[in-house]
Amino acid sequence: MAAMVHSPARSLDVGSVIADTYTVEGLIGKGGMGAVFIASHARLPGKKVAIKVLHPDVADGDSLARFKREAEIASRLGHPNIVAVHDWNQLPDGTPYIVYELLDGESLADRLRRGPLAYDEAMSILRQVGSALAAAHREGIVHRDLKPQNIFLVQADDGVSVKAKVLDFGISKIRGSTTVKTQDTAMLGTPQYMAPEQATGQHEHVDGRTDVFALGAVVYEMFAGVPAFQGSTIPEVVFKVVYEETPSLAEKAPGLPPHVTAGVHRALAKKSSDRWDDVGTFVEALTGSPLASGKRSIVPGVAAG
Repeated sequence: MAAMVHSPARSLDVGSVIADTYTVEGLIGKGGMGAVFIASHARLPGKKVAIKVLHPDVADGDSLARFKREAEIASRLGHPNIVAVHDWNQLPDGTPYIVYELLDGESLADRLRRGPLAYDEAMSILRQVGSALAAAHREGIVHRDLKPQNIFLVQADDGVSVKAKVLDFGISKIRGSTTVKTQDTAMLGTPQYMAPEQATGQHEHVDGRTDVFALGAVVYEMFAGVPAFQGSTIPEVVFKVVYEETPSLAEKAPGLPPHVTAGVHRALAKKSSDRWDDVGTFVEALTGSPLASGKRSIVPGVAAG
């Protein structure tokens, strides 16, 4: 694609310096919304960061608000299982950017391409992601776009276990907020992991149980190796999410304990009132122990049970 004036690729050439602090070293990846670059810190030798730049072609009022909200929410929550945000600002040409901690690993989506996860690994990821979501829910924030692509896996400090990081709070719903216009009929999220109330555009009914559904869909896929709801088109997937019974997890992963399969299916109930009341209850039902309480609690990994 030809370079455009003020495009992220042109604004952030290798070697360019942002805010007299970050030296761009290369492109990590790009998509329809923008690009992510790796950069080094000018005054902290050896410190690397990731810089996400919003493409000006999509920088309308709602997109800008979501982009800024993503930075503000991650910074506000300050949770060990949510990607850390170091800064939010604008380039000289007005292009907004977010500075994140640099994560070295792979997304859960990439990991799932190699097949289902081992039981202990899946349970550890469930606890960590559940802890991140519970912290968000305590602050009145619903993620609304939890999916394997938005869960990043890095090596934990012990060098053995996996640490999960939740990404992208850009379309999250803040209780009582009017910062971002609510689109009554717009589909915000990813259909395969989207609760029926969200898939049908009933955004006024979106709450923590909407994330319970998404987490249930992620857990289903970690054990089964395939998504719970599949289809060749978005309408087909949405129809299955809203109307069709969830395919039996016990048949997809026959070795799972019955309480796990039953718990996942309850999380995927069509009516939010039939799901687990909150993420913590869901996680405890599957793993046998409650999540640590507190805004900045450390989540136990595999070794801690």
